[in-house]
Amino acid sequence: MPIRIDPMLLINWIGGTKLPREMPISDTTPDPGLMGPESVTWRLHREQWLILGGGQAFLMQAAHPQVAQGAIDHSAYAEDPFGRVFRTVTAMTVFLTGTHHEVNEKARLINRIHHSVKGTLHENIGRYHEGDPYDAMDVNELLWVHVAFVDSMLNAYLHFVGPLTQDELDAYWRESWRYARLLGLSDADMPPDYAAMKRYIAEAIASGEVAVGEASRTVARTILYPPLPWHRNLTWSLVRLLGSALLPAEIRAGYGLKWRAQHRAAFWLASRFLRLLRFLLPHILGRSVVIDFAQRRVRGELQPAVSLAPGSTAGE
Repeated sequence: MPIRIDPMLLINWIGGTKLPREMPISDTTPDPGLMGPESVTWRLHREQWLILGGGQAFLMQAAHPQVAQGAIDHSAYAEDPFGRVFRTVTAMTVFLTGTHHEVNEKARLINRIHHSVKGTLHENIGRYHEGDPYDAMDVNELLWVHVAFVDSMLNAYLHFVGPLTQDELDAYWRESWRYARLLGLSDADMPPDYAAMKRYIAEAIASGEVAVGEASRTVARTILYPPLPWHRNLTWSLVRLLGSALLPAEIRAGYGLKWRAQHRAAFWLASRFLRLLRFLLPHILGRSVVIDFAQRRVRGELQPAVSLAPGSTAGE
């Protein structure tokens, strides 16, 4: 099997970090989990370029004042930003590709944490006032976080991989409901299709439910400008460019991110270059080792306790 570069290796290289590279999933039971090999989700996430939507996802989620304040008050994002990235990527990978047992265990852990994430806002911003409560299990907060993730993954695919049909966009959105149900949302909470999801984003911004304030900017600084040596910051400028490009214009402006002609040109060149890399090196850069593991698991090809050791690849 060819050598493959997994997303954690890329994050470690770009950020100079030493995040674990073990597989987020390890259960070898031939269980398709929530999605399965016939799902649009598995087909799209076979493309590792979707990791490039992570910047948009974090910045969009932080644009919700209640979500941002909860992150400030209840997480170690400032001291350990890459650890936060690792935990988020791991959790979402489990939901998308893990067995039912792994998915349920992860959902119980996250819900237990979220039940303790409560407090009050420290500023007047959007439709909120200082002293208003936040609660990580609140439907509005949960829905925004969920939609931000889904939208960022689809944006990454559309910009760095290729086009999707309306049916594929709708299917990916509807499949995401399967893990949203485990995290506190119901089908009635969800926009019915992809177009309605995009309208929800626009309406949330227009209504002031989502508005970039000081709490949001505080969280965003750790994403846009993590504590890195100067030479790593040069590389991280690409992460800032990609994350900025995929944001809604109002959120980008709220963060004070410039988006001039030179930025649009740089993004166009970067996105075309990334597409070219994927075309030239499809097996090294374009195929997810996690999806391969999950597909082999469903086919019953894995022995118990198979895992991805540092420096190895699934399928060896």
